[in-house]
Amino acid sequence: MVLCLWVWIKDGCRIAFWKTSVGEKKEIPIVEGMPELGTQTQIIWREQFVCGIETPLLGLVFTAVLLFTFCLRRKKAG
Repeated sequence: MVLCLWVWIKDGCRIAFWKTSVGEKKEIPIVEGMPELGTQTQIIWREQFVCGIETPLLGLVFTAVLLFTFCLRRKKAG
């Protein structure tokens, strides 16, 4: 659970789903060297995994299953 929380916090605590690519916006002048005539936005996509809310939720479910299994086995043994 702690590992999943750490990975999620390291990636920025996004309350969204996982992302596999990140877009970087860059303003490019329409006429080279004359930005006063207007610019256009260029988006450059990079392949990068960014954790979402699923990461701590999966960690919580995995930890709960492990604890439940451990308690169930302990009860049967005792």
